[in-house]
Amino acid sequence: MTQNRLVTFSSRSNFPGIGLALVLLASSMCFARPADWTRITEINDSNIQEPALARTADGVLHVVWTRKNGPKRDLLHTGISKDGKFVGPPTLIIDAWETLDNPDLVVTKDGGLRLFISGQHTTDIKDPHSHGALTSATAPESGAPWKLEKGVHSQSNAVTASPVGAAVMADGTPIAAWAVSFALQAHIGLDPKKDDLKFQTTCCAYQPDIAVDAASGEAILGWYSNANNEQGLYTQAIAPNMGEKQFVPDSATADRKSSLSIDQRMAITNRIGAPGIYVAYGAGYPTYQTVNLWRHGTVTPIVVAKASGARRINISAGPEGRLWVMWERNRRIYATRSNRDATRFGSIVEVSPPAGKAESGVYKVKGEGSVWPLDLFVACQSIKELATYHAQVFPGLSLTASPASVLSAKGGTVTFLVSDAGDPVSGASVSVAGKSFTTDAQGRASYVVPKGAKVGSISATASKSDYTPASTSVAVK
Repeated sequence: MTQNRLVTFSSRSNFPGIGLALVLLASSMCFARPADWTRITEINDSNIQEPALARTADGVLHVVWTRKNGPKRDLLHTGISKDGKFVGPPTLIIDAWETLDNPDLVVTKDGGLRLFISGQHTTDIKDPHSHGALTSATAPESGAPWKLEKGVHSQSNAVTASPVGAAVMADGTPIAAWAVSFALQAHIGLDPKKDDLKFQTTCCAYQPDIAVDAASGEAILGWYSNANNEQGLYTQAIAPNMGEKQFVPDSATADRKSSLSIDQRMAITNRIGAPGIYVAYGAGYPTYQTVNLWRHGTVTPIVVAKASGARRINISAGPEGRLWVMWERNRRIYATRSNRDATRFGSIVEVSPPAGKAESGVYKVKGEGSVWPLDLFVACQSIKELATYHAQVFPGLSLTASPASVLSAKGGTVTFLVSDAGDPVSGASVSVAGKSFTTDAQGRASYVVPKGAKVGSISATASKSDYTPASTSVAVK
């Protein structure tokens, strides 16, 4: 296994007047299992393409991606099992469209799939998909076959110029959003006779997405704005009732005149079986200094990590109300998972991108973590190739020792604590000085440093199935 360190980059906030609650991160070392990367897309991908993800009740993660077809574009579907394996070869959804922007995928009330599509099929004005309106395609839970809707869903014909963000409301009604130069818009349902909703009308809004609160049923729209004096990230309740626009704290300078744009869909999510809508984002200008987490409707964000220069920040709901947050920094990928209350995060796992495939950069980071591991997707470019890859990442254990040092002349008992985002982990294996111990219900295991032990340090490692191991050391003085 490759040893990886926790991210503890130091920084100072560029945003006066807004307090930050610092999430305490574990101090033990975290090992990343060698990432078993598998290529999803073709090697001639575009750096603006982003896969659409949705997991059905059978545990299969459905991935929709774009393929070049000469001067035109296709959409394809790949299924990934819970253990990270492909479920059959890719299947074709639509082919030979003149243009396609990034689609979004949702699970319908009956358990099937609906893919919202922004693009232009042909230039034939008799073709209902030639005018740039929102449309969709559906498939059963198995992910095939796909059926393109005969008509469209929106009144706007400018959807083709924007990626789509989508969600499903508690009653099963789908909702989708898009953004063009002077119109951030959304559409509730599939009926094109129903008016589109319009929000920001100043130039410009970008990268919208929607999340639906599992408790309240509120649909929250999130987007990035670079409008004059209104820069930064914003959220707004749009269904079943309209709410006030809210600024995501620290996502722009205090005067909101400067910010760093996001170059992938807004990192906004609900929690599974728990209340709240959350946004993961970078704070700092002209360079991000921290990775933050903010709950819609609150005042103070929390700092997930001090990570100067972090980019491609994203978020995913995890099991039991947990959240995964992931980002890229210097062509390395980082991921961490929260506790059940989404108030504290575990050890940060550092993951190398696919070997030899990221010399020219990492363009997208995306994940789906609703089952135990995080299914991580990274779009990266080598000198000759640009493609999106997939790997699974397991949450990181934390390992601490108390006391952290022992006198050789006296020896003593050291108690090791193994935890997951602050919660004790029972049944973990702690290896120290050639011996192995198993943690109890409180996540603890003890080791006796013998009197007269050699001065130096004693290394310890904690491991458990379906976790990324952690390590620490005890000083012998």
